[in-house]
Amino acid sequence: MRFQNLPATLVVLPVLAPLALSQNLAQRYEQEGDTLYRIETTGRFQVDPELVTARFLSPITDLAGFQASLPANAPQVLFGLESVRSNRLGIHDLRVPEGTNVLEVVRAMRQTGFVDFAEENTFGRYDIDPNDNDYGVQWGLKNTGQSGGTVDGDIDADQAWDIVTGDSSVIVAVLDSGTSISHPDLSSTTWHNLAETPGNGQDDDNNGYIDDVDGWDFANNNNSVPGSFWHGTFVTGIVNAQTNNNIGIAGVAGGFNGGDACLAMACGVGDSFPVGSVLDDAIIYAADNGARVITMSLSVGSSSAINNALDYARNTRGLFIDCAAGNGGGSVSYPATNVNVAAVAATNRFDNRASFSNQGPQLSVAAPGQDIRSTQNSNGYGYSDGTSFSAPHVAGTVGLMLSVDPTLSISPEAIEHVLQTTADDIGAAGFDNQTGWGRINAHAAVMAILNGDCNNNGVFDYDDIDSGSSQDANGNGTPDECECTGGAVNYCVGANNSTGAGGAVSWGGSTSVANNDLVLQATQLPVGEFGLFIYGQNQTQTPLFDGFLCVATPFIRFPVQVSDNLGFLTQPVDITSPPQQSGQITVGSTWNFQCFYRDTNSTNTQGNLTDGLSVMFCN
Repeated sequence: MRFQNLPATLVVLPVLAPLALSQNLAQRYEQEGDTLYRIETTGRFQVDPELVTARFLSPITDLAGFQASLPANAPQVLFGLESVRSNRLGIHDLRVPEGTNVLEVVRAMRQTGFVDFAEENTFGRYDIDPNDNDYGVQWGLKNTGQSGGTVDGDIDADQAWDIVTGDSSVIVAVLDSGTSISHPDLSSTTWHNLAETPGNGQDDDNNGYIDDVDGWDFANNNNSVPGSFWHGTFVTGIVNAQTNNNIGIAGVAGGFNGGDACLAMACGVGDSFPVGSVLDDAIIYAADNGARVITMSLSVGSSSAINNALDYARNTRGLFIDCAAGNGGGSVSYPATNVNVAAVAATNRFDNRASFSNQGPQLSVAAPGQDIRSTQNSNGYGYSDGTSFSAPHVAGTVGLMLSVDPTLSISPEAIEHVLQTTADDIGAAGFDNQTGWGRINAHAAVMAILNGDCNNNGVFDYDDIDSGSSQDANGNGTPDECECTGGAVNYCVGANNSTGAGGAVSWGGSTSVANNDLVLQATQLPVGEFGLFIYGQNQTQTPLFDGFLCVATPFIRFPVQVSDNLGFLTQPVDITSPPQQSGQITVGSTWNFQCFYRDTNSTNTQGNLTDGLSVMFCN
């Protein structure tokens, strides 16, 4: 697998395709510094910054012929293209001028009317498994049917790693018996308090804990976090044991080849058993010292102090908190029953609920928890069973989700919703008391975040989560921007004009009424002819001039324009103040657009129309 993981800014760049309606009119990209990534359903791919690929329309056969056909005022970047290679299918790889945005080149080529297609290229990946010695037995990460298990009865960690492997700014607090931070599979993925000076006997960062360089042992009230009991080290290894380091196991969010991993914050809450009186202090410590996730694999008696700490961590500090549901097959134990905690059940290698896993209506999701291989004290490894080892699978997955874009604001409610809606439903349809909403799927959860924040407001919220599922997916009474189903679709195909092509109308910007930046573009028009855009609420297909009227009367007219030397018209749409208003463009309304244009070289009526474009507007 090939891994790239840097803080990212998610953007939508319109790529207009005037010729082939099969080409996407809009594509999603991620910009990281000078590097551009294209987002697809299987992950993201780095865009080749040097080459574009195209096939020219007959009678043009090569780049020289293409450039000779361009008008003098065509974008200069097109004259700077250089041929690299071509093949028997007439497909040409072209080098763009240095410093040029390849997407702009692709768009300019499509707008000429001389190409069958033009597209950017991407760098792909070779799919390989991590080289950790015990990765082959970690069925919870990748279930190949080993030991008779069910193929794909896993969290699809390997597919999630194709997208992200962790980020050192994402801290997962492990509230357990302590962590052996010197373990060779954990030493590089352990959180350290950089605001604290080691060994000076002072509380340098004024957080109330002296020399808490590696975390804190709350049960023994000291800064020695390893602990004598193996349990916490085992849990931590599942979260973020270093991945692909030729030893031991792979953690869910353990980086790759020494690259970024989520960091584990060691919070000891009891050696042989969890001590309820210090659990609230550990929760507050994690929340106040940079953790974004808390995972607990324990149960204690119910406590108002713990309830208050959990409320503070989730609702004031915004942490996602999970906890093992408990073992014994009975009811979900505390604090997994707290409303601010995601209770996690256990599954086995056959993708069924593990028989020991507690059950009940408080369950959120399930995760692998039987025959689990992980780290132990004294630099060792071992196997164990329990919901204790399901919860860290969830915590590691959340770490990956947050690592997609660590700057993105994601509420714990949104995180849990994504985990639930992307889980593989392995029990009764929908929610059930045995496995909650299903066994988590790390790849699907990461993809949900990667494709999230579709309204680019810096917050991953429910409008983003339910993108595209219905006009009002989140049931808030408003068909929000991210809930547009399709945005815009073409209909009523335009008839050929004197250029030999049918005029086409496409769009750029967004369909958001709030953004108010929709731009219409009509292409493949005769050069230098008059044209105008019309729009209305109803569709038709009535013969008119050489083509068809696609917008039923009454329709609204925009001002007359003259098509340029590339044969297209561009019309910004002021949604808040359209001309000749016969109906307002409002959130949730659908309007139909078309361009009428003169065609003086036509032997018939000397007039024609493009195809139609139907647009649903959102907030």
